[in-house]
Amino acid sequence: MQSRPEGGDEDPLALLRGGRFARWFASSLAVVGLFWIVSDRVEARDTAKAVVLVHTALQAPPQPPIEDITPTRAPPKPPVEDITPTRAPPPPPIEDITPPRKPGETTDEFGRKRTGTGALVLEEGEPDESLGLPTQQRKEIATGGFFDPGAFDDVKTVKKKAYVHLMPGIPNEAFFAGVVLILLLSFSLFERHGKRDKRARNYWHLELTKFAWLKRAIKSRWFQPAVQLPVVLGFLGVIVVGLIGSQEPGRNLAPVLTWNIWWIGLIFMVLLFGNLWCFMCPWTAIPDWVMRRSFTKVRPIASLAKKYPRFKLWMWPAIVLFAFITWLEIVFDAANRPWLTSVLGIFMILLSWALLVVYERKAMCRYVCYVGRVSGQYAMMGMIELRRRDNDVCRQCATKDCYRGSPRGYACPTHEFMGAMNENQYCTLCTECVKSCPHDNIALNLRPSGEDVLHAHRSRSDEAYMALLIFIVSAFHGAAMIPLWMEWENALRTAIIDGQTALFGADLLGFAGSHGGTMTFTVMMLACILGPAAIYVALCWLMRLASGRRDITTRKLFVKFSYTLLPIALFYHLAHNAVHVFWEWSKVRRLISDPLGWGHDFFGTARAPLTALWSPETIWYVQVALIVIGHIYGIYVAQRESNRLYADDRKAALRVHLVMMVGMILMSLLSLWLLAQPMFMRTADL
Repeated sequence: MQSRPEGGDEDPLALLRGGRFARWFASSLAVVGLFWIVSDRVEARDTAKAVVLVHTALQAPPQPPIEDITPTRAPPKPPVEDITPTRAPPPPPIEDITPPRKPGETTDEFGRKRTGTGALVLEEGEPDESLGLPTQQRKEIATGGFFDPGAFDDVKTVKKKAYVHLMPGIPNEAFFAGVVLILLLSFSLFERHGKRDKRARNYWHLELTKFAWLKRAIKSRWFQPAVQLPVVLGFLGVIVVGLIGSQEPGRNLAPVLTWNIWWIGLIFMVLLFGNLWCFMCPWTAIPDWVMRRSFTKVRPIASLAKKYPRFKLWMWPAIVLFAFITWLEIVFDAANRPWLTSVLGIFMILLSWALLVVYERKAMCRYVCYVGRVSGQYAMMGMIELRRRDNDVCRQCATKDCYRGSPRGYACPTHEFMGAMNENQYCTLCTECVKSCPHDNIALNLRPSGEDVLHAHRSRSDEAYMALLIFIVSAFHGAAMIPLWMEWENALRTAIIDGQTALFGADLLGFAGSHGGTMTFTVMMLACILGPAAIYVALCWLMRLASGRRDITTRKLFVKFSYTLLPIALFYHLAHNAVHVFWEWSKVRRLISDPLGWGHDFFGTARAPLTALWSPETIWYVQVALIVIGHIYGIYVAQRESNRLYADDRKAALRVHLVMMVGMILMSLLSLWLLAQPMFMRTADL
């Protein structure tokens, strides 16, 4: 063991490890933080200029009533009566031409109609319909919910889609408490966990297959189909509902169940159970059963069985598809288009089928499926794993049935050999290896979260790009739902139009046209992907510079430290989705009674109030706790990674860890800031 240098001159980091830096930093932070708390409010933004889909008054005080401005237009002027007898009949009254534009309605700079409070009018209502909400809806809201009925007083029927409401962000106290915890715990961990990690790949785990009933179930050929069958039936039902049901998203079960429940619940599922979704995945099960001609029998698949091309493709199709689906979801409002939700489900089935016909095993699961690759990355933090019991047994095995398959089970669909598999990245938990292994050497384990990234693991560039994209997209998705994003989008669009007009005398690119909003959003999304990626590259360059070593390249640091972003991304994703889960669960309770939106009420809950499972205060503190946990986990993983890379150079490891820690602090503060902003959320029809 190396002795600690006594002189500060010999160790330039002695100040940091001695604790004085942390105490000085904490004192300074307390002064600055208290001043900021009493002088500013990070979550209270003026959304008057935001393009709000339904209403801005959910946060801001209501504007002066419409009646205050109408008298100047509606009453005829006094001189009119004096001159009408000597002239021709007067022109039609002003009231005859005002119905196309409702009272208080304006037009913004892009020609879009708005209500008096700034709401964007997407679809006209009936001409004779009165303003505000119907009496019945007001009564239902009063029984319990999170809407302010008065906020809709100037709204007719602005759209036939699901309403959108503005959810407040976490309060100042929670925001600053999270900031203080992140900073103090970061430097505390840096001081107390700066030593090299000499532990072998050993960690606590509970073997679940020791329970005889579970072991028998896993070895049964019915184990996976028994779970997949109800999921497939539900999946097909969602497709049918999305295609033939009401196309009002608040009255259709398909988009609510897909985007608000399944996609959100998937992240929580991965943390607890790893790649459980891949185990029950319906869009691979359907072509599997058809091509195998059986639910349970081990039969060869009628496939061309070509080798998947490995020329630098690897996971790139999944990366591109993930970015495209994110763009499609927001730009084309996929969550508010039931038919589009169903089309995407059909697309996933057909894509899985085509890849199964052409390539061997399941190229869809390994290289193409964006859901599987996102959950696979997060599954490295999961608490369920399939692993070998004894390394020597796998080493001496001659048949390698877990990899090649046997009469008892199929070959591993993602080309994993259990004797060398140390992470959950590509394991779909299909349990075919458990059935195939002739030595009964594979176990299903319960373990602590994050063991795959804490210990040495394989790493590749495509996995690094996917990990970085997951972190960026999770933050981007949150940013695209806040009013400030809409202000930026309008400002950028205006700047592009003005710039073209100044240079060329016209809007040559068409940003002022009907597709200008889509083009502006696309530009901003690309900037939000490429910009943070460039910042991360610069961070890796700074780590190499700080290390004082040239043998470990920036590219290697880029790949290795990308996995340390997963805890921060996962727990921000959980914190962001906590609002959806605990605030929007009651949509499903409504739609189960009327899944097609045809006016049914099978279970008496079709008009149940929209209520939250937890109070806003509880959700806020849960969100902050998740951000802090993810940050501390990321710091610890980064410390372990730096010690592995610079095992022979303690000072270099500490310097690299310090640079990455500062970067992670900024990432976590960004996460907290996003949570502090008011956020637009989809809701079921009022």
